[in-house]
Amino acid sequence: MSHDVRRDGQVVYGSPVFLRLALGFVYFHFGMLKFFPDLSPAEMIATQTVMAVSFHWLDANSALFVLAIMETLIGVFLMFNWWPRVTFTLFIFHMIGTFMPLLVLPEFTFKIAPLAPSIEGQYILKNLVFVAAGWTVLLPHVLVRRARSPQSENASSDGVSLDVMPIKQPSTPTAVAAK
Repeated sequence: MSHDVRRDGQVVYGSPVFLRLALGFVYFHFGMLKFFPDLSPAEMIATQTVMAVSFHWLDANSALFVLAIMETLIGVFLMFNWWPRVTFTLFIFHMIGTFMPLLVLPEFTFKIAPLAPSIEGQYILKNLVFVAAGWTVLLPHVLVRRARSPQSENASSDGVSLDVMPIKQPSTPTAVAAK
């Protein structure tokens, strides 16, 4: 995670801009593919999973449309750095959904569970990288409070004004003895 340490020992957290843009582009691109039938390689497993977890309340076309909207919104929100807390919430729900086929459709996701994932299972497991990237980019926005002033001196490199979090100094025997 990128951060700057100020002279007073405070850490100002920012998000790596290129990582945010790359993650946003991939989300946007994958989301746009889902608007067009048979273009997304994940279409079958995605629709089957959404239908299974919604107890078939959503049909395949509706499931794919919902996923397309969600992924496209996450992508746009990431690329333009809009509403990071909303983006984080959508991202978490989406990531939970992407790992669901491992549980609800193991016949598609594993050759030998859990040691030998199928190509679909590998496609899902690569989302661990997305989790790490999303955590790095979005979590600082969730954990820190927004500064009240838009002209705050604590503005991060990508234009988001963030409060600072103090660094906890480790207790040492000499520090304890001095008290």
